[in-house]
Amino acid sequence: MLSALLLCIFWGVCAVIAWRAYSGKGSAHPLPPVLSGGIPIIGHTHVISGNTKTIWDVLKSISMESVRNGGLIYAHIGGKIYYLVTDPDDALTVANTCLQKHFIYNYLDNWLGNGLLTASGAAWQRHRKLLNPAFTVSVIHNFLGIFNYMAKQFNSELAVHAGKEPFEISHYLRLIAFQTFSRTAFGIGDESVKEFARKYMESSDQLMNMVVYRFQNVWLHNDLIFRLTGLKKKEQKLIKILDDMANQVIKRKKEEMKHQSKEPETGTRCKPLMSLLLELKNDDTLTEKEIKEEVDTAILAGFDTTSNTLTCMLVLIGSHPEVQRKMYEEMIDVLGPTRDVEKDDIKKLVYTEAVIKEALRVLPIGPALMRNVDKDVKLRNYTMRAGSQCVILPVGTHHAPEWGDDVDVFRPERWLDPAIATLGNGAFFGFSLGKRSCIGKTYAMISMKVTLSHFIRRYRITADVTKMELKVDMILKPTTAAVTIEERKL
Repeated sequence: MLSALLLCIFWGVCAVIAWRAYSGKGSAHPLPPVLSGGIPIIGHTHVISGNTKTIWDVLKSISMESVRNGGLIYAHIGGKIYYLVTDPDDALTVANTCLQKHFIYNYLDNWLGNGLLTASGAAWQRHRKLLNPAFTVSVIHNFLGIFNYMAKQFNSELAVHAGKEPFEISHYLRLIAFQTFSRTAFGIGDESVKEFARKYMESSDQLMNMVVYRFQNVWLHNDLIFRLTGLKKKEQKLIKILDDMANQVIKRKKEEMKHQSKEPETGTRCKPLMSLLLELKNDDTLTEKEIKEEVDTAILAGFDTTSNTLTCMLVLIGSHPEVQRKMYEEMIDVLGPTRDVEKDDIKKLVYTEAVIKEALRVLPIGPALMRNVDKDVKLRNYTMRAGSQCVILPVGTHHAPEWGDDVDVFRPERWLDPAIATLGNGAFFGFSLGKRSCIGKTYAMISMKVTLSHFIRRYRITADVTKMELKVDMILKPTTAAVTIEERKL
């Protein structure tokens, strides 16, 4: 009875706000074309309802409607105006101007706090500056030994499937990505990591699923209603598991550092992430709580984005034999049949990088960049109103007219055309966009090049991208990614 009453009050408030938004009261700035399918009073709230699988189709549909309308439309969801941006220039403006994250990230505050993913304003700027030294090219080059070793481990684990029936490759990629990140960021690489990874992935998957579910069901945006449903209790239980696991990592690394001789000062902090974080804790630059929040953020972002990107990429490669042939020929030319990837090889894998970028263009790992509009923001043809919300839709931006007539075709060769340089900076953002772009993009690119170089030289992969199913759990994730592999004859 109480829940029903609260729901009625909620919808009543939404109705008043919706009327003000639709009538344009409270702002002198006209709105762009409206998203189709709106319903009086509730607007487009029903459009985002459903589950994490249907939301991907919804995002694609909305993106294409925005493209057809010149790159900017708006929707009305939960009593708020949402600008839906696919114009490349407008996307870049929003990314560099609206640095405050959308309120959906507030649902992660009890877990990630002011980590890089969720922090806004001064807190984000401070943390980003402090953590940048852990993600320099020189630091990442020091990880090449680990990248090569783990890529060969990945190949070895797949050997049981060679020449046999189709199998789901995503599980193997997630586990190897977690182990790789654990070794590079935290210096932890023993067998206990596998069980740790399974438990962490299970809990984090449930929590991220809950965040998206809460956003899709707008009555759950209200904290009181969220608590009354019992979901709050489940959330707290999951966060407790994840917090305990992050604290285990920190405790273990502290113990290791106690028994290590102090390294001489070099004037710079070219150290792995955990070493840098604990140094910042020791000189009181970061608190214990901030360290925990950055560890949680790093674990989540460090393995999930890379593994899901590689899954989509391998399915695409397996669906395009000519692309796979060109990758193999480049890798043999640069590396030979079995040699490890070295620092000087990275820049020579030109076609491989083109494949990675094209996969991210077709299937962007971050399908929606959501920001709060905290002030009026002038775009090319409209001004976004302060107090509204904005969603940049990469799948639309990556299909803008600037990409040409073959925009729907997976064609890595487009990245080798000098004309690609004429596209604006907002036309492609495989690793986010603007000032808040992914701090680990160089790490991700190099680690993926190494993994692909070992895999493609050992196996021939076959897949059907039309049968791959995807969902949105904050990031784009394959739910089915069946492939077959066979050993190459060297």
